[in-house]
Amino acid sequence: DVDLVLLDVRMPGMDGFEVARLMRGSQRTCMTPIIFLTANAQSPAAVLEGYASGAVDYLFKPFDPNILKPKVQALLEHQRNRRALQRLSQDLESARAFNASVLDNAAEGILVLAEDGLIRFANPAISRLLNAPVKELEGQEFLDFLQKPHIPLWADSEFYASYKRGETLRLHDALLRTAPGQQVPVALSCAPLPSEQHAMVVTVLDMSVVRHLHQQLEFQAVTDPLTGLLNRRGFYQTVENLLLRGERAGSVWVLLYLDLDGFKRINDSLGHDAGDQLLKRVGEQLKTSLRPYDSLARIGGDEFTALLDSLEHPEDAARIAEKLIEQVSVRHTIDGMDVTLGASVGIACFPECGQNVEGLLRAADMAM
Repeated sequence: DVDLVLLDVRMPGMDGFEVARLMRGSQRTCMTPIIFLTANAQSPAAVLEGYASGAVDYLFKPFDPNILKPKVQALLEHQRNRRALQRLSQDLESARAFNASVLDNAAEGILVLAEDGLIRFANPAISRLLNAPVKELEGQEFLDFLQKPHIPLWADSEFYASYKRGETLRLHDALLRTAPGQQVPVALSCAPLPSEQHAMVVTVLDMSVVRHLHQQLEFQAVTDPLTGLLNRRGFYQTVENLLLRGERAGSVWVLLYLDLDGFKRINDSLGHDAGDQLLKRVGEQLKTSLRPYDSLARIGGDEFTALLDSLEHPEDAARIAEKLIEQVSVRHTIDGMDVTLGASVGIACFPECGQNVEGLLRAADMAM
C-alpha cells in the first residue's frame, strides 16, 4: 500500500500524466495522493493537465525542501487518518453485522418501542410470532397487539411508568394478539434504553409450549389415568367449588357413593389387565348414565362417586342410583370370558347430610 507518490513529468516510455491517469483508474491507487515535481513542464497548460490527471499538488524544480516536507507530512497524516477511518468503518460494519445477526437469529421476539408506544424495530422472531411482516409491525402501536393486561392509554400504562423510572418491568402472564387475530401467551421483559435513545426494548418469550405443559400437568393432577374421570383430588376440588356456589344459590346437591360388588374376585381370577378393562368399561357406563353437568370420579380401586347437580326431588337420586346399578350389573365379556358385577350405592344430600365433601362422603359411605 502506497500512501504518497512523488512523480516527475518527463520519464522514458511513459510520462507522469499517464501514470497519474492509470493510478486514478485503479481501485487500489485511486485515492493515493500525487505530487508532481518537474523542471521542464512548467507551462500553465502542463500544470492544468497535472491537476486534471489527479495530482493534489504541482511543484517546480528546483524545489525548496522546507516547502515540500510540510506538504509530504500533511498528506501522509491525511492518509493515516483515512486508513484509520477505513478500519473504524470496517469495525463498525462488522459490529453492525454481528448485532444484526444476533437480533435476526434470536429465538425470542425483540421489539424497540418509542416513548409514545410505537414500534420502532421488530426482529424476525416477533414477526413470526405475530404472523406479520416486520415492515407492517414498525410504526404500529404496541397496545394494538397487547390483549392482556388490557391498557386503554399508553401514557397511563405501567410500561410507560417503568420506563420513566428507569426500571425493568416483567410480566409473566401476558397475551398478545397475532395479525390473524389469534392469542399467544407470552412473558414480557421491558427495559429502558440509554436516555438519548428515548426508547425501550421489549423481549417477548413465547409461553405457548410452557402453558400447554402446565395445562397437561394440571389435567393429570386431577384426572384418573385409567378411566379419564376425575380422581379423588379433582373430585374434592370440583365438589368444594360447586358446594360454595350452591350455598350462595340455595341449591340442593346429592352425592352418590358407588362400590363394585365382586370386582376383587374378578380381578384376582382374571388378572389386573382384565380388571383395568372392566373398570374403564364401568366408568364409560356411569358417564353415559349421568347428565353432562354432573361430576363423576373414580376415587379408589373400585369406588366411584358422583355429585348430581340440583335435582328437583330427592326421590330422583334413588331412581338414578337404581339406573347406575342396572348399568353396572349387566354381563361383561372380558378376554372372551363372561363376568357379572354388582354395585352398592349410598346417597347423601347437601346440606342435610354434610356441609363439605368429607362429610358428604362419610354419610354416603355409611348409607352404602
